[in-house]
Amino acid sequence: MLDKRTGTLLKKIIELCAEGTYKVVEEEELLACFPARLGVDGDALSQMMNYLEEHKYIDIRYAEEGVYCVCVLPEGRMYSENAREARSSALRRRRDTVLMTAVGAFLGAFAGAIIAWVFITFVF
Repeated sequence: MLDKRTGTLLKKIIELCAEGTYKVVEEEELLACFPARLGVDGDALSQMMNYLEEHKYIDIRYAEEGVYCVCVLPEGRMYSENAREARSSALRRRRDTVLMTAVGAFLGAFAGAIIAWVFITFVF
């Protein structure tokens, strides 16, 4: 599992290399995808790029003075698709949980009202 910064970088590279070929990308273009709160600089970017290459998510043909020639490998695309699927699955589970909780609360309140009505009507 990739951390948030590396996952963001992989997502940006997949977006840039949409046609599946090598793409020449400048460091500033990659750094622009990170919010300032993550604190990513050129050195951190270089480390993340090396990590992605070592784990076969991307292929770096060359990297010189802030310019990278990269291509996304099938493993990188598969990771991105699996991460997207996991997020949608988690949202679906959360939605189902909220729905079942609401239905259960409604049915419980309805049953309690019926019991109270029967008790008040026939006992008092």
